[in-house]
Amino acid sequence: MNGMQQLFDFISRLKEAKIQYTLGCERDAIMVSIVSPATYYEVEFFADGDIEVQTFGPAGDVRDTTLPEITDMIVKALQGDSDEDGIKH
Repeated sequence: MNGMQQLFDFISRLKEAKIQYTLGCERDAIMVSIVSPATYYEVEFFADGDIEVQTFGPAGDVRDTTLPEITDMIVKALQGDSDEDGIKH
């Protein structure tokens, strides 16, 4: 799947979940910014298909993640689900 289709799919998922986002253009990429009560997300979609995700918020484990995983995490965080660690997902 190309980068543009991934961007459209990601935005569609955010719209379905009624999550507000902001689009911008940074470093030759389209950036989707999302703010939750505890975390700020930047998801950048590059023309070559690369996707970079940065999260800013409480300290936690750093791990590799996929776009579907980050999408699910953002949707859950903004819909108010929490896990046993008290971290909103």
